[in-house]
Amino acid sequence: MTSVGVPSPGQDGVARPARPWGAPGRWWPRWAWGSELALAYSGLVVVVAVVLSQLAPAAHRAAVLAASTNLENLRHTPAAVLLLSAFVVQTRAEVLLLVPLVVVMTLCSRWIGRSSTVVAALFGHVGATLLVATFLAAGVRRGFVSHSVVTAPDVGVSYALAGVAGLLAAVVPRWWRWVYVVGGLATLVVLISADTDFTNVGHLLAFTTGLGLAVVSVPSRPRIVSP
Repeated sequence: MTSVGVPSPGQDGVARPARPWGAPGRWWPRWAWGSELALAYSGLVVVVAVVLSQLAPAAHRAAVLAASTNLENLRHTPAAVLLLSAFVVQTRAEVLLLVPLVVVMTLCSRWIGRSSTVVAALFGHVGATLLVATFLAAGVRRGFVSHSVVTAPDVGVSYALAGVAGLLAAVVPRWWRWVYVVGGLATLVVLISADTDFTNVGHLLAFTTGLGLAVVSVPSRPRIVSP
């Protein structure tokens, strides 16, 4: 919680408001305030992507599969793959997802809080992964889902992005909020209809998880009182 700065007299004797804790200093531009968390996360993803790109194709695929949250890995090393998969991307094209990720994480960090942003990303990634895995396991067991999903690669930042995007609804202006929510849900449903890949279902689950967190965060956000 940001404390209210106490006015302090300047050299000319005029009282000026003190800079609140956590506000951007001179070394950090105001337009970039709140982007520290997003840039740190994205930077780690880029570093991992660069390292993996230097590997031979077979080694690259093995590394991606080792970090994947497929059913096989979730059965043996669930904690490890749930963590590692959030920092691994399969292709260079997936690195482009870091652009919207930085935007939504920065806005959420700035207007809702870093802790809430981390929770939304974590719940979006872990929650959607486990729910999708549960559905896939039931489908494989009943025979209407291909057994190949047991060892299919499933990594990336998209679930975390969807979770934080859902949380962002908490700070969207009220007259645009329904457009944002309904538009987001409709887009994800259309994607599922066009391609029934299980990752699209995960995106919908992650987004709705973020929306649930937004409902909780809206009444708990402190009202800003202008002096």
